Amino acid sequence: MKTISINQTNFPEVQRIYKEGIETGVATFETQIPDWNYWDANHLPFGRIVALKDNLYLGWAALSATSKRSVYSGVAEVSIYVSTAFRGQNIGDFLMKELIKISEQNNIWSLQSSIMRANPASLKLHTNNGFRIIGYKEKIGQLHGVWLDNILLERRSKIIGI
Repeated sequence: MKTISINQTNFPEVQRIYKEGIETGVATFETQIPDWNYWDANHLPFGRIVALKDNLYLGWAALSATSKRSVYSGVAEVSIYVSTAFRGQNIGDFLMKELIKISEQNNIWSLQSSIMRANPASLKLHTNNGFRIIGYKEKIGQLHGVWLDNILLERRSKIIGI
């Protein structure tokens, strides 16, 4: 297994995997698949990776800024999506470990995630990779007319910003 950077050429595979995540009803509040321009504008220029094996796109991960303020330049939000056909095969763990390395190479000292309470697999992935639960947002958003909570997690780097 290896990673390559997400770009406009392979973005249709990212969209396909993102659509599968949307369809679970526990991965995101989004209901529409973004186009390249929107997605590109809303993710950092580094930490955009897809996992590949035998030319198959297994999953993707990306980092987003949490704020435009310079004081938070070392804080990023994590997104990880694994293709339905490859869930339960440690693809998410592989992507998370790669994303942590990339984030630290780019002076990110804190990673954050906001995960739906109904997504125990994602919660486990994050806590197994050094994230800690710092709270939750009650009824933070609606998905198909149902109010849902998000669990807030963060991971502080042990090598950047110490």
